[in-house]
Amino acid sequence: MESMPIGALVVTLDPDPARRAAALLALSADARVTVGEPRGGRLPVVSDTATLEEGDRLFRELAEVPGVLFVDVVSVDFSDLEGETPSGQA
Repeated sequence: MESMPIGALVVTLDPDPARRAAALLALSADARVTVGEPRGGRLPVVSDTATLEEGDRLFRELAEVPGVLFVDVVSVDFSDLEGETPSGQA
């Protein structure tokens, strides 16, 4: 079984219905994330990337999606990554 860091994120969506819909479509199409049910202007998202660096890159990419106002990191589980630290150094 391959080890991967798993992230729990909360995405704050734009209140504009068209921008919100575009963001939901874009996020739902990204294979690296699983999108939950929106609650008000917030959307729970679980990320699954091969490395911590990829997870960091994904976080930045999600923040740039049109219709996304903020991305908050709730937690990241990297406990099964041997020798890798949050900074990416062994």
